[in-house]
This record gives sequence, C-alpha cells and structure tokens, in this order.
Amino acid sequence: MFDDINWLILHSLKSVAWIMNSDKHCFEIYGFDVLIDDKLKPWLIEVNASPSLSATTANDRIMKYSVIKDALSILFYDREIPDSRAEKNPPRSSFGQYELLYDKEAEKAEQEAAKPASKKDRSGATRV
Repeated sequence: MFDDINWLILHSLKSVAWIMNSDKHCFEIYGFDVLIDDKLKPWLIEVNASPSLSATTANDRIMKYSVIKDALSILFYDREIPDSRAEKNPPRSSFGQYELLYDKEAEKAEQEAAKPASKKDRSGATRV
C-alpha cells in the first residue's frame, strides 16, 4: 500500500514539475489527500500547495508539528543544509522522517548507462 501511495505522490509531482518553483533557496510543503478503499487501494483526492499548518485538534497538532520538525531537520541538518549531490549516500537522518522518492540525477545516470554503446564501422564513422 505504501508503495502505491509513494507512486501516486511521485507521479503527481512529476506531472507538474515544469511549473513548480525550482529555486534552490526555497522549498514548499505539499499536502496530499489520499483515500484508501476497502481493498487498501489508495486514491488521490487532491494536492494542496502550501497547506494550512494551523491545528484544530490534538492529533492534528501532533501531525503538523512533526511535518514542521522534519522540514526543519532537512534545512538545518548539523546546522548545514544537506547536499545530497555532495555526499553519495547522505545519512538517512538528514531526511528527517521523509523518504527520498525520486533522484533526478540518479535517473539520468541510469538512462545513460542503459544506452547502447556506439560502434565504429570500417570507414571510421560512429554508429549507434
């Protein structure tokens, strides 16, 4: 079930990546409303950009406090902003309770590795 929810989140974000703010000095928190049916299949209801972080109940306060705490743990890990490109395998704790779903650079490297090697024919021209 969690893999299905991760798939929903990943593909919904990828579908709007071209209009999302990609400023390295900013971040945004998104709120995903997911309904889980009687067969444990998740259904994406809506995605909220900049969801409200005000709490109305004790459980709501606990959940939103955790979201804020995790976001700040990413921003101020060891008082430095973690750079996953600088470290090949940053410690899991640098992501708070978040799970890294998508690494664009890793996907690009995998695509490059999957390309067939070019071959030279007798004339010296390169063929793919």
